[in-house]
Amino acid sequence: MERDPRAAAIVDEILRRRPDLSAEEVWDMIHRKMEEVGAGYLTEVGAGYLVASDLGIDLSSMPRQPLGLSELRPGLRRVDVRALFLCKGRELSFEGRGGVGRAYEYRVFDAGAIARLVVWGDPDFRRVLDTLRPGDALVISGASIRAGRTGEVEVHVDDRGSLDIPREGPPRTIIESVTIDASEVGEGHLGRPLVVRGRVDSDPQEREYARGSEVRPLTYFTVTGEGGGGRLRVVAWGRAAGSMPGVGRGAVVRLICFRARRGRDGSVELHGDEGSSIEVISGAPSRARAEEVLLVSSDRVPGDGPRAEAALLSGDELVTVVATGEAAEALAGVPPGSVVRVRSTRISSRGDLEVLGRRPDLLEQLTVAARDLGAYGRRICVFEGVVLSRATEREVTSRTGESLRRASLMIGDHTGEVELVAWRGAADKLSGLEVGERVRIYGALVVRREGRPPSLEVRGFTRIEGARRPPPGQKA
Repeated sequence: MERDPRAAAIVDEILRRRPDLSAEEVWDMIHRKMEEVGAGYLTEVGAGYLVASDLGIDLSSMPRQPLGLSELRPGLRRVDVRALFLCKGRELSFEGRGGVGRAYEYRVFDAGAIARLVVWGDPDFRRVLDTLRPGDALVISGASIRAGRTGEVEVHVDDRGSLDIPREGPPRTIIESVTIDASEVGEGHLGRPLVVRGRVDSDPQEREYARGSEVRPLTYFTVTGEGGGGRLRVVAWGRAAGSMPGVGRGAVVRLICFRARRGRDGSVELHGDEGSSIEVISGAPSRARAEEVLLVSSDRVPGDGPRAEAALLSGDELVTVVATGEAAEALAGVPPGSVVRVRSTRISSRGDLEVLGRRPDLLEQLTVAARDLGAYGRRICVFEGVVLSRATEREVTSRTGESLRRASLMIGDHTGEVELVAWRGAADKLSGLEVGERVRIYGALVVRREGRPPSLEVRGFTRIEGARRPPPGQKA
């Protein structure tokens, strides 16, 4: 059997340090180590490093060949690793002997594997990492290999290590080897950063969120597998819709380093941050004219200037429109159940909005009773009932450390009760409701979570009005 020359070099180094051993004994130790780890999981090179470590031999002084990610195993020290850059992750802080220290997280990949790279401290080469693009080749020298929380290998390096950028790397198409179709994303991917390919099947919608005193944009849309299977909500935090040219309904995109998370309704979603990126493989087809859609609800949103939001239904797709300036008053004044035509999802002129008529019958199709929420097939609804409790407020800390305002109360009809929840500024809509008051809520989102009854969420576009009392003897 032909030996790997890199493994043979390790055997020679072990024999130089341990002349009491024979070459046959060292090779036997390497192959036993491969059997211990499991067939197909370790190369002779990787096993050689582990054997050297078991024997207390430091291989750092011998000429080293970089290892690929598939050759890495926890416990390896002072090894060189070759990989391709994928994305930048979070900045971390830790308590050390000298006080608070910093670490920086990245993701690297090679054929068929993605690994976490952690750079401890602030070595000069970290700034070079920040300039790399997905697919750029790199070699990390002097790394240690650890097991991550999910059991996958992690590459750790500090200021004793170094970074080399090879002049020539593998073709950028190698990223296909770590790309999965949107239809394949499921429960087993939760918490993991992924590279996902899919077709955008909704218009990107933009919202704002507060992080401390800073207000930042986020954009969300949905993707399906290229064959049409599966449907995932995608949230790009810190990204405005205008910063994503080519991302629109019908576009085929690659979502790089988007983390699989569970959404409020219990479904799996993809969330990206400043380290994530979107590659447009084929852009969205152009749309010739403004679209006619049903306006479910609209309302003014507090802020520095005139602003309003509206929830529209285009078929089964929920679309959010944000209006500023003179368009804000016009949008907020459109009655629920109107058929409208809008030029885009962000409008500022009255000419961007046209009211074509009323379709109260379509609005009635969205009206749902409390007991039917579990089987209700849409994401947005109209609900009429009686306020059963006063709103209570509390501060909730998000996964990102953001402090969020949350208000909730109970509301019910003749079929049952349901919790009504509002976040951030929308919480003001619940504070003025009185116990016993009859209300009609236009544009409430239906939130489903596994193991819990459905709830209703109030958003900026949600409109809450006093309900007309039914004739005597008729139930609400």
